[in-house]
Amino acid sequence: MAASVFISYSSQNSKEVAQVLAALHRAGISYWKAPEMIPAGSNYAREIPQAISACKVFLLVLSEQSQQSIWVEKELDCAINCRKPIVPLKIGAGKMSELFRFYLNNVQVIDYTVNREKALLHLTQRLAILTAESGESDKEVMKARPKERGKTVTMAEADPNPDGATDSAHNSDISPMDKNGAVQLTQQQKQRMRINALRHNEVPVVCEKCGGELAQISRGSFRCKKCGNMMYDSYQKVRDYLEKNGPKPISEIAKMTGVPRASVEYFLREELLEIPRRSPVVLTCAGCGCAIRTGMLCVTCKEKRVKPASGDGKSRYRFIGTENRSDNL
Repeated sequence: MAASVFISYSSQNSKEVAQVLAALHRAGISYWKAPEMIPAGSNYAREIPQAISACKVFLLVLSEQSQQSIWVEKELDCAINCRKPIVPLKIGAGKMSELFRFYLNNVQVIDYTVNREKALLHLTQRLAILTAESGESDKEVMKARPKERGKTVTMAEADPNPDGATDSAHNSDISPMDKNGAVQLTQQQKQRMRINALRHNEVPVVCEKCGGELAQISRGSFRCKKCGNMMYDSYQKVRDYLEKNGPKPISEIAKMTGVPRASVEYFLREELLEIPRRSPVVLTCAGCGCAIRTGMLCVTCKEKRVKPASGDGKSRYRFIGTENRSDNL
């Protein structure tokens, strides 16, 4: 079985990397790391691209030394081309170079310099979420969140796109309904919902300023017990931005909030966001093709439990807003 996490680092940071490896081992997260995992008789240029392609997550140990490493730069470029989730762990106090700032635009960095223990906890939690398989038990998936954290956003129906891709996954069935008309979810669908909710609605674990413990003060909002700094989960960031600025293109939302585009699209598919009523841009119902403003199916197709028709799966929208729907969450 391929390793779950590819580790990109500078050999000058071997001490910090050893601490990261110990944390991954304790968390039961498999990893691939050069040079010890390169088979005898092979070479870097052959094995590294294959390992990156086979992994689920790309872990970048970010430091002044790694930013100067030509191998780390090549590995990061390969990970981006392979569309791998990138998790940067900053282990030095130096500034990020222009090149790496460009590469890591809108990617949340875990700071290892303030509180190492909490940073490693945050790291293993995020990696556990990103490497979780859809067949894992709910108990295994929920280990990736601290017990004291609050709820994630409310999901609508079972996520038809378990791999977290940005398309509309037109080949999925709609869940059957019971005699009262309520959607019946299979165990696998429930697992996929939880995994996708954790992947796309990232909840802060420690304060980004001082590394202190966070207390949840409302849905999606957290305050540091030590310095009072406010932090928000991904959905709350998007919602706050839209309420202040009105409907905006998804690319602009992702740029201004730091929330990945895939997460914004996920919130729209899950009916947590919607297109304004007077917008000329609309979604297309996957069942009958009529215009809708949120989700994947119109009300009629939901009631008929229509299987979405096959299609190219490309998103057909640019602008989204919260309007009244978000107030009912």
